[in-house]
Amino acid sequence: MTDHRAAQERWNRYWEHGFVTSCSGAFSGNYEGTLKTVWERFVAECPPGSRVLDICTGNGAIAMIANQIGRSRDLDLEIHAIDSATIRPLATVQQDRDLLEGIHFHSETPAESTPFPDGFFHAITGQYAFEYTDEAGCIAELARIAAPGCRLQLVIHHTGSIVIETSREELSNGALIMEETRIFDLAEALMARVGAARTAAEKQALARDPEAESCRAALNKAAESLSRAAAASPHPELLQLALDRIAGAYRALGSGSAEALGQLATGRGEIQANLARLQDLMAAARSPDDMNRIVGRFEKAGFRAQTPKELRHDGGPLMGWLVQGQRPEAAAA
Repeated sequence: MTDHRAAQERWNRYWEHGFVTSCSGAFSGNYEGTLKTVWERFVAECPPGSRVLDICTGNGAIAMIANQIGRSRDLDLEIHAIDSATIRPLATVQQDRDLLEGIHFHSETPAESTPFPDGFFHAITGQYAFEYTDEAGCIAELARIAAPGCRLQLVIHHTGSIVIETSREELSNGALIMEETRIFDLAEALMARVGAARTAAEKQALARDPEAESCRAALNKAAESLSRAAAASPHPELLQLALDRIAGAYRALGSGSAEALGQLATGRGEIQANLARLQDLMAAARSPDDMNRIVGRFEKAGFRAQTPKELRHDGGPLMGWLVQGQRPEAAAA
């Protein structure tokens, strides 16, 4: 599997869980406060009947905000939301489901190559989106489908943001799971032994087997290590997920080792996919020099782009870069 396809599969798995945001563990209210206000203001300035495009939408968080504002102001917006991943918001998202209604979701549709006609959109949005695309290809495509006067607003990962700090912490927890304790390997070794003991005599022998006892002790020690780390971590989600999946697999031993080992493999895969996704996120963060380059590219493509701003949540944690631009209105005949 190529790196691109592997990354795509990671995001497919993530969105299939029904998460609305791509970094929901970063801090409380990450789509509230200043960040939500920025999007509300942008959408509120859309003329009635505008066609709005949200790129790399995931399960539609920004598209849902646009839908909410459009309804409250009777803007009659036509909202399209695209993502190169396989997304199924109507089937997977559980919260605020009414705000999904009316949004046109386009799964497996990259921002570098869309099905829309030239000059189709009056507004383009993207949060933690553009930086995951091929920049040159995405800008060229956005320039093609942007109507004269089309406004653009993007929020882009910042190398110093709370999102990146959180990702670094979660990756450290992932290293504890997969490399330091190797808890999934330990669980697999023990469950294979336990599952192989079928008769009463075999189970009695297993209870006296020093190697099995060593496996059990090692697994308990690893679980205790993860539990302590989870209690001390500000972002214990991955640690808790690992412990939950291993406990579930152990309970499934009653249905046979194949069932238990299958659940264990699924849990391992979830952790690995989350860690790889976090690596993708870290790689997507942009520095001030990166932002100058990006703005220059938008300018060359015909957008009038403002100087990027650092966006903070209610004056506190740094959330990312705010990029705003607009295609010039058509020249008078």
